Amino acid sequence: MTTGTNDLLANLTKLQLNNKSAARKAVDEGAQLFAKNLTANTPIGETGEMAASVEVSGFKGANQGLIEKDIGYNHAVGNRVHYPDTGTIYQSAQNFVEQTINQSTPQVQEIYREQIMKGLKL
Repeated sequence: MTTGTNDLLANLTKLQLNNKSAARKAVDEGAQLFAKNLTANTPIGETGEMAASVEVSGFKGANQGLIEKDIGYNHAVGNRVHYPDTGTIYQSAQNFVEQTINQSTPQVQEIYREQIMKGLKL
């Protein structure tokens, strides 16, 4: 039985080594959920281009034995997103990235837990 975050991460590492397809599925589902939440939490301006620019990368780290994806904004708006997120001297911070992390963490952990249970047949 998984009781804490450390146990969850240890089981996820074991899952990556023993059952790569279940680990890839867990990472893919978690990344898609996070991207959906990030799109929903991103403020929509006059053009709406920040919310429309959320992207999920392909799988990375396969040659090091890691299964991961990057989630973020594309190159066109990625360099400008930090201004409304963290604020400036003239604009207060909106903290939508941090809000998305806090909102998505329990949901992604639940996805990982379910896939670990299936993958390790617990």
